[in-house]
Amino acid sequence: MSEQQVDRHMYNRIVFALSLLATPVLAEGEFNSINLAGTVVANNTTGLSYEARGCITALSSEAIKSGIATEDQILVQLDDRSANLALKTAQVRLNDLQAAVSERAFAITVAIAEVARVSEEQEFVNREYDRTRVLFQRGLVNETTLDAAERRKLDATFVVQRAEEALERAKATKGRAEIALEIGQLELQARELDLEALTLRAPFDGVLLNFNANIGDCVAQGGQAAEIYDPTEKSVETFVYVDQLVDADRVGVVAGNPVQVVRTNGQICEGVFSLIETEANLESQNVKAKIELSKTCAPDLFLNEAVGIKTLSSSS
Repeated sequence: MSEQQVDRHMYNRIVFALSLLATPVLAEGEFNSINLAGTVVANNTTGLSYEARGCITALSSEAIKSGIATEDQILVQLDDRSANLALKTAQVRLNDLQAAVSERAFAITVAIAEVARVSEEQEFVNREYDRTRVLFQRGLVNETTLDAAERRKLDATFVVQRAEEALERAKATKGRAEIALEIGQLELQARELDLEALTLRAPFDGVLLNFNANIGDCVAQGGQAAEIYDPTEKSVETFVYVDQLVDADRVGVVAGNPVQVVRTNGQICEGVFSLIETEANLESQNVKAKIELSKTCAPDLFLNEAVGIKTLSSSS
């Protein structure tokens, strides 16, 4: 540490000690309101980024002029000709796959009917064989006739088996067609998402920041288009000296305590301490604090506006 830095450090310590000595001694339990200075900031500023690359073909002139956006409002439209063509192709492909599934379902219906028909023929051939066997046992027909009936019985059995195998193949083919249809549906959803990614919309009602897009500009995926914040959600950032926080309850610098935020025109906006940080700046010996403004008056205050702050007791 240089000699100059040492001197500055010692100076800060002396100033801090003198400020402690200069602090008036209050009676126990007496509240001492203090005045602070702060700056208005937005809560939860949201970045708006391009989800796809492309060239801008349309903009919301209303949003550019007013700097205000409404929920789901289209802010930027990128060139979507290729995406529309891909979407239509995926839709036609899906229709073809749906027709293929219907065709496979009809093939199963035909195969079931074929199994039923050959099964009836098999039953008839089996009954014929039984009658022939009885006639053979009585000596009314010869062995050649019995062999012919037995051959017809075997042929009928084979026909039924082949029909059942064809039915199973038809079911398997339909299963593959249904898988292809599901893939086609997912492909269509992907193309719909690709098309939607070419449109930048406002996620909620809010005020736009740094929205400087121009028609014809070509942008990259992930590039920031603008920022948006809710005008009813604003805070004031301020700094409080450590010596004022030694007895924070007595001066009202406690999370949850009410304050009055005063503008330069005298307008007062109510607020509460929402955050008191726990680390002090080494050189200035102050601590950052944050005040959440009432939603009724927050829209009236400008971002980065300098305001005054008056602390209040918790009973106010």
